[in-house]
Amino acid sequence: MSTVIAKNIQIGTSGTAAQNFTWYQPATPDGTVRLGVGNSGGTTGDVIAVNSSGVTVTGVISGTLNSTVTATTQAAKTANTTIATTAFVDQLRSLLTQSTAAGGGTLVIGDRGTLVAVTAGVTVPANIFAANDVVTIYNNSGSNITITQGASMTLRQVGTANTGNRTLAQRGLVTVVFISATEAVISGGGLT
Repeated sequence: MSTVIAKNIQIGTSGTAAQNFTWYQPATPDGTVRLGVGNSGGTTGDVIAVNSSGVTVTGVISGTLNSTVTATTQAAKTANTTIATTAFVDQLRSLLTQSTAAGGGTLVIGDRGTLVAVTAGVTVPANIFAANDVVTIYNNSGSNITITQGASMTLRQVGTANTGNRTLAQRGLVTVVFISATEAVISGGGLT
């Protein structure tokens, strides 16, 4: 085995610095070896830093690998959406059930992405949810309930010109998809 003694070791020969990596020691040695993007002597950002405490990965993933690693939040539907946490993936596998106060009530931001089981009427409020938010409502009773269009909200029944309050039959299930903070579309079984 041979030993290389150098302050910087460049990996890659591209004329474009952003396509090369360099293993290097910081200008002021701190016991850390780093892998950065860029040419030897001119890195533009650390990707990995290694020291006696562990490995730190920066960029889309940050944290030390000998403890908790967290994913940086990225905008949805972009080239940067590359990581999903286990909790997020688990939520996609099943909707979370939660009941609202007194069996019904007004939807709240915590209801986003969940199945809300109710036994009384529900109000869909304006200016709480954002575009692309989704709430599923299950009427867990033996009677019809009213899904009320909140003030300044337009609640559209899918596939019709109907807006306003809707009736959900006993054991009916509907999904509310928010088009904006003040407009939503509702569809499902038992909806009139």
